[in-house]
Amino acid sequence: MCLYPRLIKNRKYLPNKKNNFNPPVATDERVLYVPIGCGKCIECKNQRANEWRTRLLEEIRHDKNGKFITFTFDEEHYRTIRDELIKEVKKGSIKKIWVDDNEVATYAVRRFLERWRKKYGKSVKHWFITEKGQENTKRIHIHGILWCDVPRETISDIWKYGHIWIGDFVNEKTINYIVKYVSKVDKENKEFTGKVLTSRSIGKGYLKRHDSKLNEYNGTRTKEYYRDRAGFKISLPIYYRNKIYTEEEREQLWINRIDREERFVLGRRISVADNEDEYNYILKLAQEKNKRLGYGDDKRTLEDFNRKNFRKAVKRAKELNKVKRIKKLAYNEKNTENCKCKP
Repeated sequence: MCLYPRLIKNRKYLPNKKNNFNPPVATDERVLYVPIGCGKCIECKNQRANEWRTRLLEEIRHDKNGKFITFTFDEEHYRTIRDELIKEVKKGSIKKIWVDDNEVATYAVRRFLERWRKKYGKSVKHWFITEKGQENTKRIHIHGILWCDVPRETISDIWKYGHIWIGDFVNEKTINYIVKYVSKVDKENKEFTGKVLTSRSIGKGYLKRHDSKLNEYNGTRTKEYYRDRAGFKISLPIYYRNKIYTEEEREQLWINRIDREERFVLGRRISVADNEDEYNYILKLAQEKNKRLGYGDDKRTLEDFNRKNFRKAVKRAKELNKVKRIKKLAYNEKNTENCKCKP
């Protein structure tokens, strides 16, 4: 459970295009708000890492053709990609706020997949995560899995931005290695957060297995967990929850969790049936530990501030342009009406 939890209004019950600005009436007021995590604390990052670990283990269980791969960038290609990306941003072809290392990696992977599709007629299944080097140039590079059966030289030619390293097989140890970058605190690059670049539906094979049938909705007895091969229970990944349960069932499961009157902090179950004093105390200790370990909190960073103000500026500019167009149109119409010239 997030160490900095907060509730936001449930968009399902707000007027929007999806409901034709006529939202449904909630049968229980508690579903009017939904919890969201900060995405930065140790709990949020570990949850995300565990979800990817579960899905990747399921994927290699059904597809044995995975290759462990590392893509790197040489200086020349890194600068070329960055310059191309900056030009596209300026032209408006790509709607980005600024160009950072993750954007360069994303752009490079997109081009790599485009060349792959051109050569083979379809894309290649993949899961990548970015990482920055620890010494010297601190160059961005990419770790991950590529599901294919083509020669190393071919992959290198299609990548073309730098050296690559390829392992001939993928196992649980491999996945543990790459997933650690999801929750890793990079002390050498504190401003950097690894970005996942992936194909859709990674791990979907689980939904066809008998084990997924055990997760089907069963009221308060619903098993909302995934059991790994060692027998340990893991919170069911959101991807599976959204596939297994209907929207109404997910709402009822949320209500059931509220009724249980318990919270979890760093894996510890805490009852809040009588009061929340114990929970608040343990939560505070966990937040202090989170800070010591170098994880983020609910405070806005300079990047968050810049992104928010950039969006406001863009919105304001669009509004001003709209007003200018309206004034220009009104001016032209007025001059046309007052014109005494004969056609």
